[in-house]
Amino acid sequence: MEEEMPGLSSVPQYSGLTRDKVVDLLQRIASLKAGVLGDACLDVYWYADMTMSELSRETPHYNLPVVRETFVPGAAGNVANNFKQLGCAEVSLCSVVGDDWRGALLQEALGGRGIDGSFLLSDKGRVTPAFCKTILRGLQDAEQEAPRIDFINLDAPHDALQRRLVAELDKMAAKVDVICVTDQLKSGITGRLLRERLRYWAALGKRIVVDSRDNIGKYKGVVVKPNEIETLGWCYGSLKHPPSSESDIIKAGMRLARHADAPCCVTLGEKGALWFEGGVVTYVPTTAAEPPIDIVGAGDTFSAALLSALGAGSPGPEAAAFAHLASAVSVRKLGGVGSATPQELLLRFDQTVNL
Repeated sequence: MEEEMPGLSSVPQYSGLTRDKVVDLLQRIASLKAGVLGDACLDVYWYADMTMSELSRETPHYNLPVVRETFVPGAAGNVANNFKQLGCAEVSLCSVVGDDWRGALLQEALGGRGIDGSFLLSDKGRVTPAFCKTILRGLQDAEQEAPRIDFINLDAPHDALQRRLVAELDKMAAKVDVICVTDQLKSGITGRLLRERLRYWAALGKRIVVDSRDNIGKYKGVVVKPNEIETLGWCYGSLKHPPSSESDIIKAGMRLARHADAPCCVTLGEKGALWFEGGVVTYVPTTAAEPPIDIVGAGDTFSAALLSALGAGSPGPEAAAFAHLASAVSVRKLGGVGSATPQELLLRFDQTVNL
């Protein structure tokens, strides 16, 4: 018979993050070399002024008059940008792009942000993933986002490409202090060979954090960072109707940490996070950001800040508290994917103290 698990109020709570610790962490992060492995995407924003829309003469449809467009790195590219914004000395990205216009734009966007793209592979058989968002603007500056257009790959990379990726990962790992893995897409790049190689580097002492939507239970020997839904889905086999009480989440997190044979950080949205390590769970609360908020990209910010703090020497609960601080900055940036700079982190800390 399994032992009954406690709720959040019954587990040890971390509340030791001070301003001096944040300042010290930021100073140490400034010398950190970060690597990112995973699904690099291009985020495309098309801004359509619907006050200029006209009815087509050939079809019974109004057009979408795009008057402005922007391109920014998404998914693993956004994680890399978050490391850069946090102040890391060097940031590198290892991924695969297609031989297409989106791949060229993505590489240009990465280079413009000072991110090393020398570990990117270009493959004619792959499509550069992209999330294209059309923002419709109407009268009185009213805005609404239309259904997203996605460019996707139907299959995971073939074995030969996987082996080429392993070689690029090895070169990047030899250069960086920490590695963040973004396993986001259904036909993403992170297959068995790369997972095994990540475990190899972790065993050598490389600090690695993995964020995976669908494959979190396939990683071993590395820190895993799922949210509560992903954790429950892995534990109970379904995302449709899993148990959702605090004790269920703690039980699932414990199981996942044992399965991964490594620490596990389960994020709980505005409630905070749970850090599991060595059979012990610690609750790391957070102060909810004031509305309006936009949570797009907040998980990327959390991952980058968590690993930056771990790489700078923080214990897990302290690193999670630092990541909460960064995420609270990120969600206040509306209409895109967020990030947090050192100055913004310190301002948020001061504001939180005064709440």
